[in-house]
Amino acid sequence: FLWYPDGDLDKEPEEFQMLVHLFGGVWCPSCATYALRRTALDNAERFPIDVIETVQRNFYVDDWLKSVKTTEHAIRMCKQVTELLSLGGFHLTKWICNRREVLDSISSSELSKELHNINFEKDALPVKRALGMQWNVETDMFFYNISIKEKPPTRRGMLSIISSVYDPLGFIS
Repeated sequence: FLWYPDGDLDKEPEEFQMLVHLFGGVWCPSCATYALRRTALDNAERFPIDVIETVQRNFYVDDWLKSVKTTEHAIRMCKQVTELLSLGGFHLTKWICNRREVLDSISSSELSKELHNINFEKDALPVKRALGMQWNVETDMFFYNISIKEKPPTRRGMLSIISSVYDPLGFIS
């Protein structure tokens, strides 16, 4: 459990111990998140602040979703995040990006399996799932495939429909 005073990630957490194990297994998402964040904090003096903040803010259980302005920044960020997390025993795999230059900078064995047989100069990049959305990597557009079950047009029915759609980033709502 990490507690940040006033929700400010720039301040030191007041407690760095995981005092409660919420779901009882080593595969628990809270354990993975804690271990990632702890690795970043333990190695904060060795890496730029944007790399540490990326690990703190841009991992969603086992998905890293990050947007940067330049290809060079993306390549640098991939290398530094990989290096940082390897210090905690993490091995990042299944990489995918909408910039072919970034994909070229990553070992082919570490790329997403959908990219193993793709010719980056000719073939279109695939569509991937991320946080309940579909991401067309080639066009860099998000979309949803939603099948809504028939419900009565009541408050309860509408709330049931709305809550059945996984939309953690709030794009649909």
